[in-house]
Amino acid sequence: MKVAGTRLSPYSIAYVVFEDTLIVGAFLFALSFVGAAAVGPVAIVLLLGLLCGVKAVFFLTGLYDFARLPSRASFWTRLGLGMVLVGLAALVVGLILAPPKPFVPAFVFLLGSGIVVGRTAFETLMRHPRFRKRLLFLGVDGVAQRTALELVQQRRRDFDLVGFLCESDEGLGWQIAQRPVLGTFADLTRVVREERIDKVVVAVKDRRRQLPLKALLDLRLRGIEILEETRVHEEIAGKIPVQDLRPSWLIFSDGFAQTPVRVVAKRVFDIVLAIVGLTLAAPVLAVTALIIRSDSKGQVLFRQQRVGQGGNEFTLLKFRSMRPDAEANGQPQWAQKDDPRVTGFGKFMRKTRLDELPQMWNVLQGHMSFVGPRPERPFFVEQLRRRIPFYDQRHAVKPGITGWAQVRFRYGSDDADAIEKLRHDMYYVKHQSLGFDVRILLETVKVVLNGDLGR
Repeated sequence: MKVAGTRLSPYSIAYVVFEDTLIVGAFLFALSFVGAAAVGPVAIVLLLGLLCGVKAVFFLTGLYDFARLPSRASFWTRLGLGMVLVGLAALVVGLILAPPKPFVPAFVFLLGSGIVVGRTAFETLMRHPRFRKRLLFLGVDGVAQRTALELVQQRRRDFDLVGFLCESDEGLGWQIAQRPVLGTFADLTRVVREERIDKVVVAVKDRRRQLPLKALLDLRLRGIEILEETRVHEEIAGKIPVQDLRPSWLIFSDGFAQTPVRVVAKRVFDIVLAIVGLTLAAPVLAVTALIIRSDSKGQVLFRQQRVGQGGNEFTLLKFRSMRPDAEANGQPQWAQKDDPRVTGFGKFMRKTRLDELPQMWNVLQGHMSFVGPRPERPFFVEQLRRRIPFYDQRHAVKPGITGWAQVRFRYGSDDADAIEKLRHDMYYVKHQSLGFDVRILLETVKVVLNGDLGR
């Protein structure tokens, strides 16, 4: 099942339901210490707020990253931080309900002990080989190595890479991503049986080669799943390998939904969020503008042409973070992570993303969305569309203040980075949904707190 752009196993979904039930149960039990008078509409509102708050805390601390298997030290660090923040939230709720009553210790003890036991049991089960799908790669060339390395480096909890099969005897004895080549294509049926393989990944770039089609068909009819490497790479890495795509893949692939309901819902979501955001951020906007004015000469707001949905240009607004002569020679330049043209206060704005706040006005105007591919300048778009296949497909949706590439990739500063960002942007365009947008916004908060959000 795919939730917010990520496929979750039934075990992960079952655990989330268990955890939500645990939160509600701990709240209701702790409420009994407060007294019957506290039970009512206020308590229900507080319960819903606390439930959302706990889930947000667990998401921001990485406890809902069910795709990757964390180290034990990382798991206990995340859990400890999460419980401290939940305890603070429970303290606020307890003070609202009835200060003298032991609501907070009762709630935190019940929830904390339940989550520790539940999480420990869940992590132990997910580390067992029985709960991981065993993968065999058919092929050993570049595309196979690319996905295999992603799989091993990400410590995926749902897949276990067993090994590879090569086309000829030349590849026998090789090790790829610390996994062995177990035989040739002719050994497919035997290796699947002996290694108890669940999924075979066809990772051969040139399909004109002689594939063991009969063996693959027999395995498929026996219930073994046969997958293309592109699909597996997309699911594991959260990006689409655009260099290896054929137009037919884009035409016949699922996803890329742009239904009227989806478009209207996203627009309403953007308008409401922009109005609330501009209202709450008004004092910050005013103070930021004053500091920019005193920090360096030049205009407070920076206006620049960018390419938006459908390839149409619009004027993007930002707080100026560079010197007025940043492009004195008139030649557009890629922005760098530690760009020497950035002013003193501009460094702080770029790190905290204060310079992006005026783009909420672009959202209200309808030129941008809160979530989408970051808009590029026309000069760079003309270059990139000639060099990168399918580059214009990122313009199928409105550009965003933040996006999947921004929370998953470093600061982009050249053509190679543009390709990597496009891989992430295409994944977003394919899997876009309001749930995915909310996830990206929460990921943005998490990454900004760590000070490493890409552009």
